[in-house]
Amino acid sequence: MDDKQKAAAAKKARKEARRAIRRTLADEHGRFAEELGLPPTAIEVSASKSNANRPLPAPPEHVGGGTSNKYCTICLFYQYKEPSWTTREHKAALNKVQQLAKQYAITGRGRCAPEGLNCTLTASANDIRAFCYALRAWDPDLFNPTDFKLEDGVDDSKRFRTFTLRKVDELVGYTLDGVRAPSLNRHAGRHLEAPDYHKQMQQKDTVIIDVRNAYESDIGRFAPPAGGATLLDPKMRTSSDFPKWLNAPETKEQLKDKTVMMYCTGGIRCERATALLNQITDAEPEFETKGVVMVRGGIERYLKTFPEGGYWKGKNYLFDKRMEQAPANKTEEALEKDVESSCCLCQRPYAHYRGQHKCAKLIPSSGLSCAVPVIVCDATECQNIATTEPQKLECPLCVKGYQTPNTAPDLVGQKRKLGLIARGGTDVVTGQRVDAKGSSNSQNSMSQRLFVGKLPLTMTASKLRRAFEGHNCKVQSVHWIVDHNTHAFYGSAFCYMASMEDSQRAQEMGGVLRLLHDFRKKGKGRKKQQRMARVASAPLREGEVWPPESFCETEYPPIGS
Repeated sequence: MDDKQKAAAAKKARKEARRAIRRTLADEHGRFAEELGLPPTAIEVSASKSNANRPLPAPPEHVGGGTSNKYCTICLFYQYKEPSWTTREHKAALNKVQQLAKQYAITGRGRCAPEGLNCTLTASANDIRAFCYALRAWDPDLFNPTDFKLEDGVDDSKRFRTFTLRKVDELVGYTLDGVRAPSLNRHAGRHLEAPDYHKQMQQKDTVIIDVRNAYESDIGRFAPPAGGATLLDPKMRTSSDFPKWLNAPETKEQLKDKTVMMYCTGGIRCERATALLNQITDAEPEFETKGVVMVRGGIERYLKTFPEGGYWKGKNYLFDKRMEQAPANKTEEALEKDVESSCCLCQRPYAHYRGQHKCAKLIPSSGLSCAVPVIVCDATECQNIATTEPQKLECPLCVKGYQTPNTAPDLVGQKRKLGLIARGGTDVVTGQRVDAKGSSNSQNSMSQRLFVGKLPLTMTASKLRRAFEGHNCKVQSVHWIVDHNTHAFYGSAFCYMASMEDSQRAQEMGGVLRLLHDFRKKGKGRKKQQRMARVASAPLREGEVWPPESFCETEYPPIGS
């Protein structure tokens, strides 16, 4: 059988598999509608099903596959890899995904870490499916189980213009990368399809946790029925707050002896979050739950399964050009009644994030800018204030004076206790050998000291600090690196961060720091140009003291002798 015949046979097999799936779904649809007491139009069971290990659904006829210029298809997917890719495999994965994106005219953005891949993509209906099948062909064991979530018939104005793939250390910024990452193979939560997740919200002795950031929760959340699950909001400014919230004694008391449900936009944040909770309960015998579950495919798939909204209230915040998702069959009037968020200036009920406005207040515990997105309504007065007086913008968490718990769990110690890291042995998540201090031998250890390279020669300490502060990272000291012989600055520095969390956030930027650099163009005066500096961890050597005893920070780098 030649390649053409094989392709035809595969296409026929996929078509027959789709027919079998449709027959099964028809039976399930009637059963769930009856069990939940809903009219058949209020539930779409087929939308709750994962596309993992099965043919992708064919494009709707009105979309035209790849022939229409009116529509595009959006694809959301993630796939964790355990054990993680090696450095060489990680590089190969980056190159392969970029090559396939170019081949199939894919646009969008993605994050590629040693622990896996997370993407939001746009293309024609046929091209996006060809890309997904190409990933499966490249690594069947990894990508056949991937749930490629497709939305066809999206207006072409929502299409991304370009494709960008960031090389990062962690897919979600929980600060759970490397040896701190809980094992998904051993501790991942149980996936419930949307109808079963809906039923679980009706049960008592159940809590449901929104593992998204607080600004996302403000415009939409689950509202379980009376007598059912209790909703818990971790009030996270960033995802890195979650491990500390989960480790707080008051949180553990709320979760103890309960069934714990978690949800997020598409599922990726719940993967690590459920595994983290299961690891903690496994390592602490006195802290037990009745099980940890997550909704398969996240809020995105739940709302497609329950087009009238089910137990969802408000809108689902999205990270693509759609901005937000609402139940398809819910009226505008009903959506308006769901609104609980408001403009941060005039307090008028409002549920749209537009203009990239951010909270200007300082977090007392860290002294850093909050920088959480805030809602500013479309009133002219509010828009003018947001533009001319941004220092007046304040998020609901800062208004209430909320402070994140400050003690993170000892995740490496827990993994050692559970046998996931053998003494002097191998970490099951990264597949790398770990030293006695819990650091990976194949990667740079985390350090408060960072190396920053490719700086302009006109850089100053104040400018460098402002660049980091723009990413919510505080610098304690700047040490210019000079040539050993001439003592001249050549574009590099050591930045000692105010805390390990600041260092972690800085490294989550993908090794790049954006700078606004002044330069003089002949005959045209001073101009501003964006420049990329390089950032990397710079662990102290054994016995090294930092900063050096003779250190004295200067605003300008040395010009040499």
